[in-house]
Amino acid sequence: MKVTVLEPYGYCAGVELAINLAIKTKEENSSKNVVVLGMLVHNHDSLKTLEKHGIKTIFKDNSSLDELIDEIKEPSIVILTAHGHSKAIENRLLEKGHQIVDATCPFVKKSMEEISSELSNKNLVFYIGVKNHPEANAALSLGDKVYLIDFKNPVIPEIKSDSPMVISQTTLSQSEINNALNLIKTKYKNAKFVKGICNASTLRQNAILNLDNSVDMVYVVGGSNSNNSKTLYNLAKTKYPKIRVELIQNADDIKEKDLIGLSHIAISSGASTPKEVIEQIKNKLLN
Repeated sequence: MKVTVLEPYGYCAGVELAINLAIKTKEENSSKNVVVLGMLVHNHDSLKTLEKHGIKTIFKDNSSLDELIDEIKEPSIVILTAHGHSKAIENRLLEKGHQIVDATCPFVKKSMEEISSELSNKNLVFYIGVKNHPEANAALSLGDKVYLIDFKNPVIPEIKSDSPMVISQTTLSQSEINNALNLIKTKYKNAKFVKGICNASTLRQNAILNLDNSVDMVYVVGGSNSNNSKTLYNLAKTKYPKIRVELIQNADDIKEKDLIGLSHIAISSGASTPKEVIEQIKNKLLN
């Protein structure tokens, strides 16, 4: 069997910065309680790495960051995730006596700065994203003139502007946002479109779109909460309807019966999937 690992793989620059920052913070404050508010990155294997360094993740499904703050019972160093956050979260943490370490991805920060700049110029912003995703919530927190356009079910609001700025969540694909973009163009012909999809996401998506025609199965490796991994999965399912595509978290998810009769497997991975997880999957498939 042939196994092809699509590049790039392993952590993107933003995830690597966040993980390294968290570990460095704990190493420099070994006697203090160091926690992450929310999931630092959306990958459970990556979170296990943090646990090994004594860093606790404060997270519950369907709980807001504001609610999660109440789970921190002692003054702590609180690391804020790669996806961004609101100023109100920072203020509440400081009021409770915590220290803050900001691990927001530089590309996400750039998107937030673009939105803030537009708002300061009294313009309105359409943000194409995933409802209740932490990055989308961070964007919406910047002001009441930021409107979320859910890429799955885009509804374009009527606003008093003929040239809103349009930007998307960094983890989406161009095909995912095209429907919303076309609807916006129909209603607002002078809308200004700003690149939102990050380079790491684009490169991984392009690798999926240019598979060798001998591939007969694709494993997309990523966390269950990872939007960029789900995007890769959906892209592969749409582009290659006749081949099998599976979204898995690690080598434990591989089923031997699924490999019968296969000759060429491609492995794609989300931006927060550790490189060693990909190597383990490759080795399992080849042995």
